[in-house]
Amino acid sequence: MSSSRSFLWRLRRPAYVVLVLMVVSLGGLWMALSTIELPPAKRSMETTFVCDINVANNECDFQNSMAKLSATEARVNVEYEQLPPVLVQAVLSAEDRNFFDHGGIDPAGVTRAVYQSVLGSSKSKQGGSTITQQYVKLTYLSSERTLTRKLKEGVLSVKLEGELDKRDILTRYLNEIYFGRGAYGVEAASRAYFGIGVENLQVHQAAYLASLIRSPETAEATRDPKEATRRRKTVLNGMVSEGYITKSQADAADAVPWVSSPTNADGDAQTMTVLPRPAEKTDLGDVRYAEYGSEYWVSLVRKQLRERFGSGAETQGLRVYITYDPEMQEDAYKAVTGTLSQADGPSGSLVAVDEQGQVRAMVGGTDFANNKVNLALGKAGGGSGRQPGSTFKPFALAAFIEDGYSIESAFRSPPTTQFPGVFTEPGKLWSPQNFGKSDLGVLSVEEATWKSSNTVYAGMVNLVTPDRVAEMANRLGVTAELDPQYALVLGTEEVSVLDMTSAYSTFADRGKHTPPFVIRRVEDSSGVVLFDAKKDVKSEQVIEEGVADTVNSVLAGVLTKGTGNAANLRVLAAGKTGTTSDSKDAWFAGYTCHLTAAVWMGYEQPKPMKSYRGKEVSGGTVPAAIWRQFMSSATQGDEACQFPDSDFGQRILNQRLSGLRSTTTSSLPGTVTSSTALAAGSGSSSSTTTPMSPVTTSAPKPVPSTSAVPPTSSAPVTTAAPAPPTTAAVVQTP
Repeated sequence: MSSSRSFLWRLRRPAYVVLVLMVVSLGGLWMALSTIELPPAKRSMETTFVCDINVANNECDFQNSMAKLSATEARVNVEYEQLPPVLVQAVLSAEDRNFFDHGGIDPAGVTRAVYQSVLGSSKSKQGGSTITQQYVKLTYLSSERTLTRKLKEGVLSVKLEGELDKRDILTRYLNEIYFGRGAYGVEAASRAYFGIGVENLQVHQAAYLASLIRSPETAEATRDPKEATRRRKTVLNGMVSEGYITKSQADAADAVPWVSSPTNADGDAQTMTVLPRPAEKTDLGDVRYAEYGSEYWVSLVRKQLRERFGSGAETQGLRVYITYDPEMQEDAYKAVTGTLSQADGPSGSLVAVDEQGQVRAMVGGTDFANNKVNLALGKAGGGSGRQPGSTFKPFALAAFIEDGYSIESAFRSPPTTQFPGVFTEPGKLWSPQNFGKSDLGVLSVEEATWKSSNTVYAGMVNLVTPDRVAEMANRLGVTAELDPQYALVLGTEEVSVLDMTSAYSTFADRGKHTPPFVIRRVEDSSGVVLFDAKKDVKSEQVIEEGVADTVNSVLAGVLTKGTGNAANLRVLAAGKTGTTSDSKDAWFAGYTCHLTAAVWMGYEQPKPMKSYRGKEVSGGTVPAAIWRQFMSSATQGDEACQFPDSDFGQRILNQRLSGLRSTTTSSLPGTVTSSTALAAGSGSSSSTTTPMSPVTTSAPKPVPSTSAVPPTSSAPVTTAAPAPPTTAAVVQTP
């Protein structure tokens, strides 16, 4: 027996085993395909119910809901005969070029998808799923990504192709898929994008619709024409490759512009390729509490559902439990609109978050039908962020304390100050000044916070560095990208009302940050929990309790001894005022142990607010009054609590200046007591150019080893500043 024959003879038994396994597997597959029945098809669309915080789990239904969400475009089904050949060709070129030649599964397509996933570009021209598989997933299965679901998809696809004609499957598919703009099905899409029936589609239009199938929102031509052009061209190239159109036809279609122009080069009128994107529907259905601004909530919830569960999520029959508190929202709305009631006057926003991170109230606007910009969300709400002014100072205070410095550290507070090497623009030194250019004498850091001294805080940021202030703000909950310039400490970067509420809630919760959320639970129509904030939203201790406790003790004094006196409550509270240059923005942010709220006041297009109804506008006037009105109602019945006493920082700077401190610590900016004036006259604080360089006159106390950035053992001297900022500083007032 030859060696080769001997080798094959030895393999006969393993080969027999493999053959038996293949037969058994094929037999099992045959049994599965023969016995498994197609399940009932999922309904094309199902109403999603949104319920407020008072509705218990598993009870969100038609009767209890505050809003009912569905598609904003009616679905209009079409027959195969109504589909123009050019549309069918475009869809096949984009999604499944061999659709009429293979079964429910395309082995070549699967192989291609695996190859492109492992070795090819992420921007592959086609995936591995056939049109039949895509339809099965949309109609019979969930969107979960598991092996079991994928195998079931394959079996049902083969089964479906044994029961339905290819043309029927393609027609059902094109009647089912989402094309963006609230359009489900190709007929609704054709009318939404071009204002014509599907039977009238031309090559460039059909190619564009086909390009939207995979991800419609990211190729909206009126938002991203470059991406829309790239996708349309890819489909056109595929149509050329399949022989459906010529290269010259593809080039002509690719050259059609997205927006209309009056005439072309020959003087002929040009037609618009894509209709302008319509304003998002103001009609969200029958929304309860609309008189208190609830439509801004429902719009935000719809957006978050789409982000979490995909386009068209609001039509999936979900049961959405949100944090909307009807009573607290009414209190917030009345506090804002009752105070800012002047026609053509400034607008206002208020956000309140409880200790669990639940957004309990959010005043985003007052006229959703005509203005959908959510003032509470900044850029995320369709508007812009706003400068927070001195409400940003507590973030520098937290960094100062965390670095081991005591709030008993003393600084001079001249009317204005400068720092060598710190420029707002070439040749112009940064020159922060106090409100009204007041000379506040010598102040401890605690007193400087109460009086909102800009020049003291300028010295503090020079000590801890702008990078530390930006890092601390982001750590505490500010999500905006911050430029770490010196003026950041005075609130020159744009943030949202929600951001400020989130960051201040970290102080209220003793350094533990919980990302604020408006959706607390989502169930599908069968009651299966898809999201639960109690499990899915994670809290994190971002600063030590001692640091937060010290900040809390200082900010409590703002309400009793400082600029926030108008916000003082019957219960212990803490907070900070803020006003930007020319009073374009006015803020008050504060909290009790149980509830945090931030109030912003200003014009949507920023302009000065010197006074409102005869009252000077600053964070300590109108916003503080709004905050107090809301919090007085919202905290009724809350259990009394105290902020633990703490002075985390151990290193006292400039102790020799302590004897010059004012004895009237409750005086507000703009007032100068005799003792303050004496302090200003005894030393260099009366100068307008002296850098505030802290000097330690006695040996520093030991710094706790837990400090994030422990100070050095030598006395800090900060006359040499770090790299100059690149953006202009805006002088802030308290």
